[in-house]
Amino acid sequence: MEQENKTNAGSTPFDDVFRTLVVEHSKLLINLINEMFPGTNYTGKEKTIPLNETYFINKESGEQDKRILDSALAIISSDGTEKIFHLECQSTSDGSMILRVFEYDTQLALKTSSIVDSNILEVTMPTTGILFLRSTSSTSDKMTIKVNSPDEKSVSYEIPIMKLRNYDCDIILEKELYFLIPFYLFNFEADFDKIEAGDMTVIESFRKRFSELYERLKERLENGRIDVMTHHSIIMLTKKVIAALAKSKSTVKEEADKIMGGQVLDYETKVIFREGLQQGIEQGFENGFESGKIIARFEDGMSIEEIAEKTKVSAETVKSILSKERLL
Repeated sequence: MEQENKTNAGSTPFDDVFRTLVVEHSKLLINLINEMFPGTNYTGKEKTIPLNETYFINKESGEQDKRILDSALAIISSDGTEKIFHLECQSTSDGSMILRVFEYDTQLALKTSSIVDSNILEVTMPTTGILFLRSTSSTSDKMTIKVNSPDEKSVSYEIPIMKLRNYDCDIILEKELYFLIPFYLFNFEADFDKIEAGDMTVIESFRKRFSELYERLKERLENGRIDVMTHHSIIMLTKKVIAALAKSKSTVKEEADKIMGGQVLDYETKVIFREGLQQGIEQGFENGFESGKIIARFEDGMSIEEIAEKTKVSAETVKSILSKERLL
């Protein structure tokens, strides 16, 4: 009897944060792409199109992983030139990463660039890169995919590896790599056990170093170098990473949460509220108004039940709005 194929759609919280940044923050993504692929010099004025496609990856067990590959996108320059990018985020060492990347690349190439002319099929592989959230001094700077044909010819292409550990506060701000900020806590992971053990020297160092980036980011918000919604998204996504990465490290989580607690400014929530109201006016419906109130109150620390009571909507509606904004 044949084994029944099953479909899995699981992903880590870090994958979710990464994909949110790819899909919803194309301006942040452009600088990451320029950094990841030497010789790429996009200005930010290009048109970006997320390629949200479903792909199936076969496993040795006979199961299939069903993935929505929303970390792929097309970038169209002002002259009409289009280039397909496929970006991956790696948080845990995994020897099968290169295999999955190739499977994604080939399926993406077939869907986006295949040209069939009589007996000839031509495909263009996407430009692919990987962000490693964890790495060591021995981690390679690239992966290589080599394809051998039956006539003993071969073609290969390289996949650059970008290592978060190489980017400190100064480099991130100098190069405006704001895309990396939500994952910044990974750079302190080696100190987690000492922080949990109550080593005050390490704890004080962590407080100073971890808060520096966010304080300087706040300055950029206040002087207009980044907008309110971008700052808000970065902070909220950072909190999601903290919750996942430090879930078994209570002291680390407490210290990080203290630092992030003051990062959502009063006027920031007011702007978000105002933009939510404007959205409701433009749509001729009160959803934008409700969303603005709910988001602002959630940021003020209200529980879902309290928000529901204040806004006269159901708790399910509150959860739906917060989930849509990726705050839950």
